[in-house]
Amino acid sequence: MKNLEYYKLKEEFLNEWPLSRIHNLKLEEYTNLDKTSFCYWVEAKTNLLGSIWGGSAYKFGIYKRRDKSKEVLNGNRMTDDEYAWHSKYGKTREEAFSTIKLILLEIVESAQNNDLESIDKLNLGNAYKWKIAFLYNDFKIVNIYKWDNLYNAAELLGFNNGTTSYSALNNFILQKKDPNQDYFDFTHFLWNKSEIENNETINNEKNQSFDLNYPNQIFFGPPGTGKTHKINSFLNSTKKTEVKTPITSIKVDRHKTFWHLAPGQGGYLWNDLKNGTRLGYEWCSVSLGNLNHLDKKQTENFKMRTYFSDVKQGDYLCIISGKKFYGIAEALHNYDFSKAIVNGFDFQTIEVKWIKIFDTPELLSASYTPTFGKLNGGKRWNSLIQALQENNIVFDDTATIESVKLIPQSTNSIFTTFHQSFSYEDFIEGIKPDLDENDELRYTIEDGIFKIACDKAANLAGFEDLNDALKSPKEIVKAKFEVSEPFYLFIDEINRGNISQIFGELITLIEKDKRLGQVNETRVTLPYSKNEIQFSVPPNLYIIGTMNTADRSVEALDTALRRRFSFTEMLPDRSIIEDKGFNDYLRADIMDKINNRIELLLDRNYTLGHSYFMKENFENSFKNEIIPLLQEYFYNDYSKIGLILGRGFVREKARPKHKEVFADFYGIDDVDIQKTFELIPFDELNFDEAIQLL
Repeated sequence: MKNLEYYKLKEEFLNEWPLSRIHNLKLEEYTNLDKTSFCYWVEAKTNLLGSIWGGSAYKFGIYKRRDKSKEVLNGNRMTDDEYAWHSKYGKTREEAFSTIKLILLEIVESAQNNDLESIDKLNLGNAYKWKIAFLYNDFKIVNIYKWDNLYNAAELLGFNNGTTSYSALNNFILQKKDPNQDYFDFTHFLWNKSEIENNETINNEKNQSFDLNYPNQIFFGPPGTGKTHKINSFLNSTKKTEVKTPITSIKVDRHKTFWHLAPGQGGYLWNDLKNGTRLGYEWCSVSLGNLNHLDKKQTENFKMRTYFSDVKQGDYLCIISGKKFYGIAEALHNYDFSKAIVNGFDFQTIEVKWIKIFDTPELLSASYTPTFGKLNGGKRWNSLIQALQENNIVFDDTATIESVKLIPQSTNSIFTTFHQSFSYEDFIEGIKPDLDENDELRYTIEDGIFKIACDKAANLAGFEDLNDALKSPKEIVKAKFEVSEPFYLFIDEINRGNISQIFGELITLIEKDKRLGQVNETRVTLPYSKNEIQFSVPPNLYIIGTMNTADRSVEALDTALRRRFSFTEMLPDRSIIEDKGFNDYLRADIMDKINNRIELLLDRNYTLGHSYFMKENFENSFKNEIIPLLQEYFYNDYSKIGLILGRGFVREKARPKHKEVFADFYGIDDVDIQKTFELIPFDELNFDEAIQLL
């Protein structure tokens, strides 16, 4: 059982660092470069018990310096070249450590006495001191040490007191734990949920925003330089996470049937239906009589006509035309022919109670051709749930913790990835198989990701969909789009697709001045749908692509694409590594050294991005990411890899004597055997020494 490992690790820490040892702790034991120190145990060896990685090594109060080239002397920090510390702890290393040791003892003793309020008052890095407190406490402290995550976890459980106290949050959270629930099951669940809320959110203005002067942008660079991370960070920052409250939330029963009901062709019946309390559809005319008594052999479209008789009290009728979701109502009774005939309709109806009519139709991810049918579990089920949640309509059987907040959803973007088989039919529109009203195979024209994005962009501007915008007067179109928020279509690995084939005729329409309502607005008839209303691209749709230059250089891209996109290069950035404050290896220097060598042997398109040098377990990064990538770059030419990594990672293979290898062939044994090289297996090498030899 995984949790047993956590309990065992905590016990192992306490055996190594009992309170008696803390009383006699020496500076060399507290911080050193040998991976045996108290600080190393708290941060790295017990990482499975909660992470405090990141930030500066000053969080320890005092630390032994590995990189002595950095300037650290200022008003708040001091150094004697070997150690660095916060000046508030003392003027010398001895004074600083003496102060920190006293604080350390207070943390341990307060934790053992469950005096959490006292720990709040102690002057040491918050995440660090609460990790120590957890290690010496009897599970009365939550093993989430970063403030944002801890606060998010408390909010998930209903906390709303606005405290700035770690101790208050800890007490509140642990009061919510079921006595029969395992401690680590409880806290791991909270950590995962809190990470969704706090997923490495980067400053919006600096890292997440995109230049709105360019509607088509591509971020390109070597692998690991943060191209996809930039998009993911933006997506996380814009997800909706509205808090549910008893006043505004509407609960629906997941176990009831959700029915799709189309309000006539093109939605022409919607205005009549929304103003009343009865719903039905034209297939079920009054003249058919009781739908339960229809003869299958003598009734055309039997299934579609009799579906309506399956509606039960409490079922939900979702009014949807194409992809436009107009509203949802609850059936007030089972289908009953005696109640199905009312004045004003020539088709049978059921009395309903409206749950919600949307001001602007919600757009689902796919169309549905049949007039009436079940939605539960179908291809649009998840899209329907998202639309309901965005309108604060939620299922009533959601688990207690999960029900506190809505599932995060991005309402202003779509994400996709290009690949070799991605086609025009996937991107714009294509013919796809579907089932008709009688469950017989038919082929329909289905919108691709780009058309769906165009619909959503128009919807964001206040139109029902793109067709609504295309039919509107030009002055209204211009006015609405000028004040609209942007909608983003993110395309990861854009260079892996056949751009000319995927974009087709729309490669021209994405230009800024040729979009809907612009000075050179251009419209085209799409080859599959051939709609009377010609297609155009909304001006608030921003196409953001990423490309890995190790796969394909910018110069090799389709000329038409290069002409219509702006390009931003993202290169390895040592400052991002330095800002993380890693104290184990000179990671930024190692990256620069490796990349300088790669650039000489290949070019800078193949350099390694900073993300490869920022993982918590640096040795694993080398073993599982950096070395395999170099093997791919150099086609397993280990002499070249050796020139990059040095003797610590690559060695010469032992060469047997000629006679031991070759067949006896007329006495010929004077053969010049070339040197060959191999990677040293990781279980044989000393990683620290290998890094020194790099």
